[in-house]
Order: sequence, then structure tokens, then C-alpha cells
Amino acid sequence: MASRSRSLIDRPLIILSAPRAGSTLLFEALAKHPNLWSIGGESHALIEHIPGLSTLKRGYVSNRLEKIDASSEVISLLHSKFLKQSINHNGNQYTSEYGSIRLLEKTPKNALRVDFLNEVFPDAKFVYLVRDPLENVSSILDAWRSKRFITYPSLPLWPKNQWSLLLSDNWKDYLGSSLVEIATHQWTNANKSIIDSFEKIDSNRVTTVCYQDLVNTPNFTLNKIYEFADLELIPNNSSMSSTLPLSRYTLTTPQADKWLKNKTDLSQVRSQIEDGLKPVNEWLNKNGLEPFLSDISVRFSAEKLSSIDCGSVEPRQSRNEICACGSGKKFKYCHGKLR
Repeated sequence: MASRSRSLIDRPLIILSAPRAGSTLLFEALAKHPNLWSIGGESHALIEHIPGLSTLKRGYVSNRLEKIDASSEVISLLHSKFLKQSINHNGNQYTSEYGSIRLLEKTPKNALRVDFLNEVFPDAKFVYLVRDPLENVSSILDAWRSKRFITYPSLPLWPKNQWSLLLSDNWKDYLGSSLVEIATHQWTNANKSIIDSFEKIDSNRVTTVCYQDLVNTPNFTLNKIYEFADLELIPNNSSMSSTLPLSRYTLTTPQADKWLKNKTDLSQVRSQIEDGLKPVNEWLNKNGLEPFLSDISVRFSAEKLSSIDCGSVEPRQSRNEICACGSGKKFKYCHGKLR
């Protein structure tokens, strides 16, 4: 029965990213594909209710799980649990009559569990979602302050008592640190862990997507993922408009350079962000994608877009050049888009 359960999940599609990188947005868009199944949300409870995988029972070291944690019993149980809770795009519950399915999975903690998941699902395909570093760290900081993303309300030794989002490696080293330092560490730890694990996985099982591309060209980006995952393409996807709907975990309406409201905090961790960005940019370069602006200090000279005179930006500027306003974004994603 165990081997039968395992074979019923075929080439699952697993989204990986740092917290608050837009993975929920991507998950909700992909979940509309007629050939994908999911448990409808994140798998925190599904995974951590299995004896031996509980963060609490493992002493709150971190959310990390390794290959060694994927015993044959754990693998069988996870496959059975995912199947039992899976639903399709119409909300139909999985039954054995459907046979094998393509599972879609997304949970931020999975950034620290890639080796484990690769053992559980050796034919999995991974989608790595990356987001502009300042936007991402700023969003993590906002999530902490909102108190809507508390994952551990009574974390031992944590003086602030309530911990939000990913329980990163070496979190105890940040007991006396500021929230922006913790947010930066979560972002850095998640991305580095993903990239390090990818070095051990065949490249044809991994694709990388930039959050800005998902937002600006959703249909094209989703079809790129479908092609990578061997799923039917959906030309002129009728379920998608030219813009994606807000995800269920959106705090405030997205807008250009929203991170600037946290500019003072982010400037305090500029060097840490630049260090954390190095492996991300190396990965992007290696995979033929454009890296993010590595000199973060340039970004802090930007003013809020609403106060910029669009007429002062050279109208003949190449759309693929960095916008002259100082935002660090390509012109086509900045003032070239807004005008």
C-alpha cells in the first residue's frame, strides 16, 4: 500500500522562495491549472504533525529538515497525507479513481527542506522564486510588525516571545538584534539554503522565476513554468487578466518602491543585504537571468516615485537600462511602465 501511495504522486511541482517573496501569489495562480492538485494551502501541519519532524519536538533548532529525516516510513506517510488532502482546481477531493496526480506544493519553511523534499519526491520539479532584495526584506519586516504571521507564539529563549515566519538556522544568534537584522537573516538563510541544495539536483529539475516578471507578464511567466513542468500550456489564459489578483496574505496594496517606507531600517543592514545577494546574483547569472543591482547604496538615493517628475527621466532611455530615477529597476519596469 505504501509503494502504491508513493507512485500516485507524479513529478510534484514545488515552489521555493524566501518568506514574503510572492510564493502565495504564484501558488494561487498555478493552482488554477486543470492538471495540478494541491492541499489548498501550506503544509506546515501536514509535515510537522509527523513524529520526528516537529520543530517543537526537535528543540526549536530551526525549521530545517535533512535527507536523513526522510525515512521510508516518513516518505510513505507524507505521500499518503498529501493524497488524502489534495484537491483540484474545481475543489474536488482526491480519490483513488483519479489515479496518479501532479501535486503542487508551497510552504516557506521548505526553503530549509530541499534535501528532505528531494528524498521524499525524487522526481520533483522545483520552481525557485526570487524577489528584489530590498522589496523582499522590507516585506518580511512589515510581516513581523503586523503580527499576522506569528509561527511560534511562545518560542523558548526568545525575549520578544512571538516569532514570525521562518525559524531560520542560528536564530539564537539574533537574540539581541533588531527586527530588520532578523528579517535580513531570514531572507539570506532561505535563499542560500535553496541555492546550496540545488547544486546537488539535476539542473533540468529546477527553474528560476523573478517576482517582477510574474507581476508584469503573468501569462507568459506561468506558461514558462507549465512548459518546464511538462504541463499543458494555456494560451491567452482566460483565468488570468493582464494583472494577477492579490494573494490571500497581501498586507497592503502593491505599489512601486513601497520598500522606501522602511528605507531608514534597511540602510542599517545594507552590507548584510549585499552579502546575502551575492549567491542569488551568482545563481541568476549562472542560469542566464539578469542579476539584481549589487550596489544597494545606489538604491537609497531614490525618492518616492510619486514625487518624481516623470518628465525629468530621459524619454529615449532604453527600456532595458536601469531607470535614471535611481530606483535600481529597469526603465520598462519603472518610469517606462508608469507613463
